[in-house]
Amino acid sequence: MTAHAGESDVLCGMVDTVYYAAPQWSSGRLKLSDGDTVRFAGKLFARVGDLLTLRGHWTRHPQFGRQFEVASMEYDMALDTDGLAHYLANHPEVKGIGPAKARILAERFGSEFDRALAEEPEAMAKAAHVPVDSILALRSLWQAHALLNRASAWLASFELTHHQVTSLLQRLGNNAVAVLKENPYLLAGEIPGFGFKRVDKVALKTGVPKSHQGRIRAGVLECVKDALDTGHCWVEYQDLVDRANTLLTMDDLDSWRWVADATDALVKEGTLAEVSHAGQRLVATPAMVEMEQFLSDTFRRGGSPNVHFRDEPHVVRLIERHAPQLNPGQLVAASNALSFMISLVSGGAGSGKTFTIKAILDICEERGLNVILAAPTGKAAKRMEQVTGHEAFTLHRLLGYNGRDYRFGPDNPVDADVLVIDEMSMVDVPLAWRLFQALRLDHTAVVLVGDHNQLPPVGPGNVLRDLVQRRLVPTMVLEEIVRQAGVLKENSIAILSGTVPKSSARDAVGRRAWHVLDDLDIPDHVPRFICDMYQQVLAQKLNFNPITDVQVLTPTHKGPMGTRALNILLQRLLQKMLYGIETPPVPEGRRPRPLVHDKVIQTKNNYELGVMNGAVGIVREATLGGGLEIDFDGESKEIPAKSPWLQDIELAYALSIHKSQGSEYPCVIVIIHKSHSFQHHRNLFYTAVTRARETAIILGDAWGIRECARKRSTALRQTFLSLGPGLEDP
Repeated sequence: MTAHAGESDVLCGMVDTVYYAAPQWSSGRLKLSDGDTVRFAGKLFARVGDLLTLRGHWTRHPQFGRQFEVASMEYDMALDTDGLAHYLANHPEVKGIGPAKARILAERFGSEFDRALAEEPEAMAKAAHVPVDSILALRSLWQAHALLNRASAWLASFELTHHQVTSLLQRLGNNAVAVLKENPYLLAGEIPGFGFKRVDKVALKTGVPKSHQGRIRAGVLECVKDALDTGHCWVEYQDLVDRANTLLTMDDLDSWRWVADATDALVKEGTLAEVSHAGQRLVATPAMVEMEQFLSDTFRRGGSPNVHFRDEPHVVRLIERHAPQLNPGQLVAASNALSFMISLVSGGAGSGKTFTIKAILDICEERGLNVILAAPTGKAAKRMEQVTGHEAFTLHRLLGYNGRDYRFGPDNPVDADVLVIDEMSMVDVPLAWRLFQALRLDHTAVVLVGDHNQLPPVGPGNVLRDLVQRRLVPTMVLEEIVRQAGVLKENSIAILSGTVPKSSARDAVGRRAWHVLDDLDIPDHVPRFICDMYQQVLAQKLNFNPITDVQVLTPTHKGPMGTRALNILLQRLLQKMLYGIETPPVPEGRRPRPLVHDKVIQTKNNYELGVMNGAVGIVREATLGGGLEIDFDGESKEIPAKSPWLQDIELAYALSIHKSQGSEYPCVIVIIHKSHSFQHHRNLFYTAVTRARETAIILGDAWGIRECARKRSTALRQTFLSLGPGLEDP
């Protein structure tokens, strides 16, 4: 089919050139049977030499002109003689068959090519004078493409991409379609982004009964996964069965028993694990049980003497000589660090953790010890460098993670005499397990630093709080606020006792360190007030740079006070106010496109780009096609147009409070409103205001602000580390 055949929805040809190829999207040039070439772009994974049938429609790109927008593809297995000869001679995966031999095979076997490949590979090899192995390799390639076509057709209702179908076939083999027809719920575990509910919706429409065994098993596993996603490490057996029964809605009196039987079977086969504690049956993944057991065993050994100071008879005197200003609590924390192989120091804002750590660092470095500092995120590591003057790593960088593998582990431990980990409240069980697997605790002394009053990690577990509550390692909680802490930190700490102090006095330039505005009862008034502050107050009266100095924090992503709406609003306001740019309207349900000068955040670790989750940058250039050049802390990073990496870049004028952990900003605007009361608790409030370095501005209504500080977090995480002795396999 030629490019002149009108606005066709189907094109057939060979991929002549690939401009860009990723699992979800590719662009290139297709050579048609009449010799014409056309540009294509869309939902496929393209490789030079592939002979394809593309379905889609014609569009006109502002930069590249007329091109075919691909919605779906399949391999074109119906080839004429010339097409077959060209395919065999030019496909990069067809080895040992040049143009002359390809022509012989095409002319000799023609319409019988499929059958001959399957039944007469030796005859084909003899006819073309090539090794049989070359024909067998060609047969595998040919059959794989035919299988992909059949699988793609059946899986079309699940809206899988070509790359996802290919990955499935590689994992499940030639019987993939049969296996998935028998149990489509396998998709929920095989394809990232395909959860139980998405697969279940399609499967039920195709006639799969609600009582299907694969569906019940998948429902139980979904409930365990949901528990992990919400931070828990285990689910009580009865609770798990009840949750799964509710999820599956089988409307049968025997449904509870079916779910219980499926849960027992999953435990028996080892897909799930069951642990007994105090008469309860706790269900988890085997990996989670193994990780928490390893951590528990590791921490129990942490009280052994610090090998680097075993010749020092008077550790306290040594510390007092180096840092005579330490208060009694800080002195105990420093003494623990020099006396034991694992120690922990936790403290709130203004408790002097940083001063204590600097004293420990000075003593260790004077001794010539190799000291490494690390933190869970790039933002936290950067802040650690700023306050200590010492290079700091992210934990993933420390462990040599490249996006697939970890360089350091049990067989190749991290080389350090002393390791200081900051922001431990953000470290979940899997990352803590990975870290301690990579340490030799007979040589590397570890100092864990954090604030157990902050929010728990996003991932499963609550390692820092569990350690503080159970005192599994030598622990010092700093509770005394140092004299030079200031009103901002004193008021932040007051929230932990359930009180919100009134606004503080203005300083010489008119700023308040603590500013509470609690008369914004109507939700829509909050974003309007924020806009007024940006237009009239923050830069004009308080001398804050509205882009780099100010950060809006909110508990939620949704609604008029959520990150999504606020980012659209602030982008429109600041682009117009600062640069005279009118931003395009954002369609309902779509994300705003970052423009030059916008503040953005990286939402996933990108090891190829070298930018970690949580890194905030400024867009320096935006191409017409959608590419971005972003300045992340002085490092310029380029993301090409249509790159899937663009999905990981979002506006950052407003962030969730969870996303802000590990960061500090000169000025934070914290939204605490009764509309979000179901999310409120004092640890959330405390985490938000402690992100401020100079000024915290709290916006909301009086009831919402008061009750948020009063409400203790009732959502305690279910972890094995928190349970103590008495764990055993049933």
